[in-house]
Amino acid sequence: MYVHVVSFDIPYPANYGGVIVIFHQIQALHQLGVKVILHCFKYGNREEQEVLEKYCHEVNYYPRSRSIWYQIGLMPFIMRTRKNGKLLRRLQKDNYPILFEGMHTAAYVWHKRLRGRQKIVRMHNVEWQYYEGLSQLTDSLPAKLYYFVESLRLQRIEPKVVLHADDVLTLSTTDQTYYKQLKSSTHYIPAFHPNSRVECLPGRGEYVLFHGKLSVPDNDRAAQWLIAEVFSELNVPFVIAGMEPTANLRNMVAQYDHISIVDNPDEAQMVDLIKNAHINLLFSFQNSGIKLKLLNALFRGRFCIVNDAMVSGMDLKALCYVRNSAAAIRQTVEALINAPFEPGRINDRRAVLESQFSNLENARKLMGIIKFA
Repeated sequence: MYVHVVSFDIPYPANYGGVIVIFHQIQALHQLGVKVILHCFKYGNREEQEVLEKYCHEVNYYPRSRSIWYQIGLMPFIMRTRKNGKLLRRLQKDNYPILFEGMHTAAYVWHKRLRGRQKIVRMHNVEWQYYEGLSQLTDSLPAKLYYFVESLRLQRIEPKVVLHADDVLTLSTTDQTYYKQLKSSTHYIPAFHPNSRVECLPGRGEYVLFHGKLSVPDNDRAAQWLIAEVFSELNVPFVIAGMEPTANLRNMVAQYDHISIVDNPDEAQMVDLIKNAHINLLFSFQNSGIKLKLLNALFRGRFCIVNDAMVSGMDLKALCYVRNSAAAIRQTVEALINAPFEPGRINDRRAVLESQFSNLENARKLMGIIKFA
């Protein structure tokens, strides 16, 4: 059982949304006997990783240039910068199925040299909607323009990608509904993640936690909104944790003694922060995107307060307190901060999470879609 997996980034360390999904998917497929031929693009500060050899039959790396010249043309920048002749030639050497991870990697889905191959595209978002949302959330004019133009390009090319894919996978039921209108062979397979069992601690914690990749405009704006609208009026310890916090967020945090920031925590630190918080408060201004931080909070943390956008397409409302206004969030924080997290709540989570979000069970679903030779 062989399958090509084309990843938009090196999927280790598994420290942000999309690569978390890919890395833990590879682990689960390996455990079930699938031989993964991994292809990944190297850029930024991520380096080749020996650990991937443990779970993959073969690992291939390709450089990704992000030259401004790739902004010219109709193909989205995120796709054009991941076209590589060596990748195409390697894919041609056999007839194994190909799983393209994200629109980012899908530039060869319609290539004539791959006709007759099973081509699966996993949509990590409705990408054009995600970029449209980013254009509205960022304050930087150049970034706003880039996200807006990229959204238009992605919207234009999306039907072509879906048409030439044999199967489309989605990470949420909301995205499945959207793509089902374009492709009948659209399947919902929940996100792969680092949790195998619920590990919540009963009792009480001392602080409220918001976490995420803080350089992402949605997370940055959400953290600043929570400070301004919720915790500026509450004397409850509030911790913000994540990668690459912006200068504006740092400056805002510095104004309050009861608010702190943990920047660039490693995986062990983040797990401790989630487990020891009394409340994991997760807020988003976008329905799209992979809400893996919600899964981590439910598998490992105590109380979870979220807004509707955080639980969109994941059927997890019953395990959370869903609040959308600043006033409702403040009231719920005050009501929960001194309440013990009881063992019965942990059992409720086990009943839902360890079945619907089992990596091995979802890997078996994926194997049922892949047409192995």
